This record gives sequence, structure tokens and C-alpha cells, in this order.
Amino acid sequence: MDGLPDAEDEGRITRLWSARDRSRLLLLVAVTVWASAAQVAAGTPAWPTAAAIALGVLLALLGLTVRSAAEPRAWWPRFAALAAIPLLLAFVAGPWWAATAAWASTAAGWGPPRRAQPYVVGLGLSAGLLAFAGGGDAGLALVLGGFVALAGFFAVQARHASELMTELRETKQELARLAVVEERNRIARDLHDLVGHSLSVVAVKTELARRLLPIDTGRADGELKDIDAIVRRALSEVRQAVTGYRQPTLAAELSSAVQAARAAGIRCEVTSPESWDLPVAVEGLLAWTVREGITNVLRHSGAANCWITVTGDPGDAAGIAVEVADDGAVRDRDDDGRPGNGLAGLSERARALGGSLTAGRRDGGGFRLRVEVTG
Repeated sequence: MDGLPDAEDEGRITRLWSARDRSRLLLLVAVTVWASAAQVAAGTPAWPTAAAIALGVLLALLGLTVRSAAEPRAWWPRFAALAAIPLLLAFVAGPWWAATAAWASTAAGWGPPRRAQPYVVGLGLSAGLLAFAGGGDAGLALVLGGFVALAGFFAVQARHASELMTELRETKQELARLAVVEERNRIARDLHDLVGHSLSVVAVKTELARRLLPIDTGRADGELKDIDAIVRRALSEVRQAVTGYRQPTLAAELSSAVQAARAAGIRCEVTSPESWDLPVAVEGLLAWTVREGITNVLRHSGAANCWITVTGDPGDAAGIAVEVADDGAVRDRDDDGRPGNGLAGLSERARALGGSLTAGRRDGGGFRLRVEVTG
């Protein structure tokens, strides 16, 4: 889908961020090991050194598991320990322990607080100040405080990237679902237009053939042959509609409409340009309009006359329109009182091309269906 990464790109991005995440965790472990080594090198007594290193190991274990604590009630106590232990060690055992406050700033970047930046900044300042108070010089305090803050900001960035990837994945799934729904609706509209029109013509011709059979077998045989041709054509169009390759032509629909109306004893007058050069989608919309309009005339109107009019510049889609009118009864609803599916589907087609549909009572009596492409 345009504008969204495909599955391969998404997998590559996910692997990249996973690798960066592992690298940050390894860096934090390395900082903890460095602080432990610095504690040993300081030459402090064995028991204070062992206690400091044990707290450093506990700190690393908490830091590695804090992201798995999804519930805030489980996360906050761990975060408090991650913040308190390194700051206490920096003040009591040595300034180098201030660097391990990066475990807490990283946890803040990934944790429940929606605005993690204040936590990250506060931890960085606290680490720098306590490193200085614990005996470190200003340069070391600045470096350690900056490291703690940067670790937190990197975690915030990684969290935003993870949320963005989740949102993109959900968006792709929703777009795919909507595409399936739209395709189902398109096929439903096409099948309704195809089958509804063809069956209406078959019904009219069958009734005519039944009436002609006792008085004119030759003409009745001709009507039956027409029925056979219509059914075969409908079958072919349904197959094409299912595979998405079918697009009706305006000329064919105008000719078919005249023949169907004549077979039903309805006088049909067509007014249109001799030729036209329209985009396939626009010509398809006009053709569907003619098909839907003549189908309604045959099925619902009881009309004696109908008129099909194509207006506009035959070489310009903007402003082109087709109108199907009759002098029969006004009826634009199905037998259950709901608006007809054909008009609803036709309206959707028109809106998709920037057009409009109007349907209703005609001046002078009868029904009028008009579709115009304005864009």
C-alpha cells in the first residue's frame, strides 16, 4: 500500500530497532561492570566493596526485567529502586556509580509515564550532582550526568519508534480489511446490475414469447433465440465481473436498452453524440446508468415511452451526463419499501468519480434518473 512499508521493510526496521535495543542493554551492563571495577580499583575495604558490587548486580537484574512489568503497580517500585540505588551508591561508595542511573532513565523512557522527558532530565541532573558531591570533579560529573540523560532520551526515541511501527501495522491491517469490504461491495453492485438487468429483459421476452406462441410461432422462436443470447451474454459478463475484467460500453448499453424497451412494447428515443472519447471509468458509469435506468423502466414503470439523453462534450468527461426518463409510474424503491440497491450502487459509482445522481418525479409525469460527472 502506498505510503506504508511492506512486510519486508517492516521486518528490516523491526530487526534494526531490536539490534539497537540489545546494544543499549549491553552498554548499560558494561557501565555496571565498569563501575564495579572502579569500586575494586578504589581500594576500599572488602565488605563495602562487595556490598556495592552486589547492589550493582541487583541494579542490572532489575533493569533487565523492568520493561516486562506492564502494570504500573509493578513498574513503579522497580523504577524507584533503579533510581535510588545508583544515586545512593554515587554519594556513598564513589562517583562512578552515578553512571548506573542510566538503568532508571532507560526504564523511564520505556515506562508508563507518557511524558518521560522530565524524569530523564531529573535523573541526569541528580546523577551529575551526586557524582560531584561524592568526590568526582566537575568534568566527570558532567559526563556521567550527560550519559544518564542520553540513555533515557534514546529509550524515549526507541519507544516512539516501536509505537509508530505498531500503529503502521494496525493501519495496514485496517486498510486491507477496508479493501476487502470495498471489493465485496463492488462485486455485489456489479452482479446486481448485470443479473438484474438481464433477468428483467429475459422476463419481458419470455412473457412476449408466451403470448406469441399460439399466434406467431416464427416470431416467438425469434424471441426465444434472443433470450438464449441474453442469457449467454449475461453468463459471460458475470464471469468477467467476478474476475474484475468487465467494463460495459455506452454504445452497447444504448443499443441494448432500445431493443429491450421495444420488446416490452415501450417506445424508446435516444439522443446522444454520434461518437465520444471518454475515460473508461466515466464511460462505464454512463453505461451502468443506462442499464439501471432501462431496467427500472422495464420492471417498475408501466411506461409507454422512455427517453435516454446523453449531454455534454463527448471529448471531455467534465460535465458529461446521461438521463433516463419515462412517462410511467414513479417508483424508486424495492417491494419492501427501501431504496433500490441499483440506485444506491449507482450513486456510489458516481461519487467515486466526483459525480452526482438525481432520481425522482419527472415534470409532466413519470420518473427521471440522471447521473452527471462534474469533476
